[in-house]
Amino acid sequence: MDMRTSALPATLSEATPDLKPVAVTRWSARLADPQCERDYRLHRFADDRRRALLMMGLGAVAGGLNFLVELHAYLHNASGFYALVPPFATIWLPLAGLLLVRRMRTPGALEVLLVAGVVVSMTMRLIMVTLHPDMPSMGPTVMVGVVFVIYLYLPISFMASVALAAAFSVVAPFWWSLSQGPPLPPDQLYRTLVWLLLANAFGCIAANSLHRSLRMQFSQSLLLQQLLSTDALTGIANRRRFDSALEREWRRCRRTGAPLSLLMIDVDHFKPYNDQFGHQQGDECLRQVARLLLDAVGRPADLVARYGGEEFLCMLPDSGMAGALAVANKLAAALRQADIYHPRSPAGARLTISIGAATAKDLAGEPTALVAFADKLLYAAKAAGRNQVKVGQLSIGNRTARAA
Repeated sequence: MDMRTSALPATLSEATPDLKPVAVTRWSARLADPQCERDYRLHRFADDRRRALLMMGLGAVAGGLNFLVELHAYLHNASGFYALVPPFATIWLPLAGLLLVRRMRTPGALEVLLVAGVVVSMTMRLIMVTLHPDMPSMGPTVMVGVVFVIYLYLPISFMASVALAAAFSVVAPFWWSLSQGPPLPPDQLYRTLVWLLLANAFGCIAANSLHRSLRMQFSQSLLLQQLLSTDALTGIANRRRFDSALEREWRRCRRTGAPLSLLMIDVDHFKPYNDQFGHQQGDECLRQVARLLLDAVGRPADLVARYGGEEFLCMLPDSGMAGALAVANKLAAALRQADIYHPRSPAGARLTISIGAATAKDLAGEPTALVAFADKLLYAAKAAGRNQVKVGQLSIGNRTARAA
């Protein structure tokens, strides 16, 4: 066997990527990959916004009930007019928050709004406790409840919830103790601090576990999507991923008026190669071809996929016929430069490829028409003797091809 076959990867693990779920940090409860963390936040944004709307609505209802209680007390001369202000504020502030939350379009803006809303809400609740010095037991209950809401329900990041809960746990007891007039008994203040400490401990542990669990599930789903869209033999995109990407790019190019090109690539005389070296060596050859094609295509938006058997596809968004021809020639040159030994090939005992390059400028039909046209051009390249490129432009009712 020719020594040029030694360039092929030795094992499947060398050709296919090592797929692992993205790790989640232990203490900050974030995905280790910043881009995956941003994708997770975007993935959760709709649910987080709905939860924020529900929380604002419940806050307005609770404020309304408090306002009715204070209004009843005011009408019976049990409290002054000033006591109506905080509960009234707890009605219109959540309603204003509802309008603002509906206008939020990014997770970061939503988190800033929620943190600001919680600070205002906590201030209102502490003022209401201040207005009722005859109910000292009300303070610890409100404080512990607020801590658990911050940790377990507020749709913000884990570190933001820890900072917010810690700040509240420091400010609230002092505010409460100073608002009661006479100094609180030490045992009552001590019990309040203990309850707050326990609430922060349990809330922090539960919130950390919840945030990490949700991100682990998202990471596993990303891995599953990657496995479902990756060809098991070559490690590049499979036909499932290609079909999805073609539909998406077809719609985008039709909307923007940009051209879309597709290269259908076939490894020439691959069956004789398999007969000569066996299926295992044939699989290794396909892996090397896939890697060469992937390395030769430079733009991030371009997609190389395995179509089946020894056929590959290369999608080139925003590329016209000239660009498709240039990429096709570049791919063919990459195979020639690799100089993969094929003793039964008529092209100088080396592996070659045939390419059908189809371009669509009028994207009024279905994307399958472009695939069928590229397949027709590939057949023309093979019929003309292989080891060449045929290019053509797809148009409605008129499909033409010309030799490159």
